[in-house]
Amino acid sequence: MKIDVATTVFVFDLDDTLYKEADYHLSGVRAVLRKIERLYKKDISSRVTQWIDDGATDLWGEICEELNLPESVKQSLLWEYRLHQPEITLDPAIKCMLDWLVQRSAGLAILTDGRAITQRLKLAALGLDNLPAYISEEHGSEKPSPNRFRAIQYLHPERQHVYIGDNPAKDFLAANELGWISIGLRGDERNVHSQEVLGLDPRCLPKIWINSLSELHNLFQ
Repeated sequence: MKIDVATTVFVFDLDDTLYKEADYHLSGVRAVLRKIERLYKKDISSRVTQWIDDGATDLWGEICEELNLPESVKQSLLWEYRLHQPEITLDPAIKCMLDWLVQRSAGLAILTDGRAITQRLKLAALGLDNLPAYISEEHGSEKPSPNRFRAIQYLHPERQHVYIGDNPAKDFLAANELGWISIGLRGDERNVHSQEVLGLDPRCLPKIWINSLSELHNLFQ
């Protein structure tokens, strides 16, 4: 399959597609630890690292217990995490590819699930806040709902559309049903969401799998 870049609108997922969401998580934890050290004069970073390595399912609760704080403080820690300024970066090769697509394609956008402020802080940190972004909280719908896909299609009629994501459980169903080209980016052990496809409806699977975003160039004509 070859894609005519000039007549195609490219839409990317954000987390674990354009950057590793695990990097955002570590950035947020570091921000919370800095706030704790400033307010409570305690450095619990080594303890938190151990909890993360052990697969803690209630990290904020563990922190409250360590500091002898009421469990209700968990919500404050969580919002500190969600609203922190992310220390994440875009791989230079991915930045070059996106810049190339901005110049040559019929359109480029981000379609991502998450909280509005959190996702826009990520986009700003990655230098992607100049791109149109369709964020679930701002549109009142999450994938696999087709609503945001249809909104993009409405703005770019008579164009071919491509969606690049990583999560087969929700990323590709709407794109497939609307006749888009769906491309799945294979991840690794750092991916937040499973890429297991066993038992999934075939309609959820991407039409094409790639191992890195650099392979997109092989699909262009």
